[in-house]
Amino acid sequence: MIDAHPQRGQGAVLTAPTRHRLARVTRWHAGTREVPLDRLLLGGQNGMTAAQFATVYGDPLWPSRQIADSPHVELLDRADLGPLSDQDILESSYGRMAMACIRHTGRYFAAADHAGILAQARQFIEYAATGGRGPAVTGDHHSAPGMPVLTVPIADSDCHQLLDGHHRVAQLVREGVSTVRVRVRRGHVDTPLQQLLRRMSWLDGGRELYQPVSSPELEAQWPTVRRCTDRLDLMTSFLADRGLDAPGTSYLDVASCYGWFVDQMGIRGYAAEGLERDPLGAELGRVVYDLDPTRIRIGDAEQILATTSRRWDVVSCFSLLHHFVLGRGGCSAVELARRLDASTRRVLFLDTGQEHERWFRTSLGGWDTGHVEAFLRQHTTFDEVIDLGPDQDAVAPYEDNYGRHLFACIRTS
Repeated sequence: MIDAHPQRGQGAVLTAPTRHRLARVTRWHAGTREVPLDRLLLGGQNGMTAAQFATVYGDPLWPSRQIADSPHVELLDRADLGPLSDQDILESSYGRMAMACIRHTGRYFAAADHAGILAQARQFIEYAATGGRGPAVTGDHHSAPGMPVLTVPIADSDCHQLLDGHHRVAQLVREGVSTVRVRVRRGHVDTPLQQLLRRMSWLDGGRELYQPVSSPELEAQWPTVRRCTDRLDLMTSFLADRGLDAPGTSYLDVASCYGWFVDQMGIRGYAAEGLERDPLGAELGRVVYDLDPTRIRIGDAEQILATTSRRWDVVSCFSLLHHFVLGRGGCSAVELARRLDASTRRVLFLDTGQEHERWFRTSLGGWDTGHVEAFLRQHTTFDEVIDLGPDQDAVAPYEDNYGRHLFACIRTS
């Protein structure tokens, strides 16, 4: 909200209802603290929670965005470039945000139509231009003078979600302030992104990232299990050396998880697709990588590979084979290898769990690098099997695991 505070050197006169509200706020919150501005993320609007507004606004990452990326800051940045026309304001992200509120709640503060949005936006621009020394904005749903910025901690994170004070904090961002004193509500909230990640079946409600996801609330307490960039670099270098990097070269990632490899190979010009057992994989790819969900086919990889006649120029299969070795798949490990072989026209990239890893020392006994290579030579029809080296994932908190070797299986004819 636009937070009206008294002009400098001027005291605030609070009405009885406002004093009562301040008293309730004090009881409701755990106290005040200084929070870095880059740790404050966008919250709800016009009585809607952040998650509800994310749906209304069509931006599932709204509650994961920093205030610097807010419509409020964007409006002020645009105003710096010169006078804004009515159309400029209405077509800005600020105008779209206000219209989303009006469509779903009937109002955005006092605004109920385009004219109201324009008046609200111009008043905010004028107020910010004077550094808060001009007339304070008051009216429907605006914070009363003296009200604090309100936040709530985001679970498993060093970030806070703004509950009240978006306009005020946007102005602080523009002033280059690094921290803001806030009043913190007790309890915590999850962002929709956190909720979606926790629902991925293999996580079982935990807080780990299997592939890279860049979002502020994940930075402090959500470790990335697989680096992925190491695999990508090995793959793309190998394919370039073999002349298999022409635009449009078909690529399939088996067990694609969030779709990071599908996205990255697509960026590099490959006709990239994925297979993923968990239906949420396609949704996560859409949310975090803007990946077309139709590029991810949902189902058991062994069944899809058994029933398709398609062949891809390049196929990758990371950390899947050992589940079949351990009896967790829908066919034997040998049969999975054969199905991968049959679906690959030129190159298969594969890694798997190995016996040197703490969690597999007993269950995968004998599955060392040499055994994996011999297995691939015996049960596929590729002309070459090349060890490209270990991954770089054996670091804390996984220092006793990973270090899995990546193999390139090549068909030369």
